[in-house]
Amino acid sequence: MSEIEREYTSEDAGSGQWGICNKCKLPPSPEGHDGCLGTLPGPIMNACCGHGNNKQAYIQYWTKPRIAGKSSIKEQKRLLRL
Repeated sequence: MSEIEREYTSEDAGSGQWGICNKCKLPPSPEGHDGCLGTLPGPIMNACCGHGNNKQAYIQYWTKPRIAGKSSIKEQKRLLRL
C-alpha cells in the first residue's frame, strides 16, 4: 500500500495530509491540502479538517489569529460555500 492509499487519521493531523482522510475518504489536493477543503479563499496560511476529530480542526491565517475546533469547522463550511 502506498502512502497516498494509507488512511490519514486524526492522530496524524498537523503533519500535512499525505493519505486518504479518515473522515471524508478523499486524498490530499495536488497542493497537499486536505481533500475536503482544497485551497480555501482568503488570507489563509493553512487549515485542517480534523480528519474525524473536530477538536483538531483549525484555520491558520496570515493576517489574524488562528481559530480551532468547532468555530473553525463552521468557518471552513462557510468558506467552501463562497
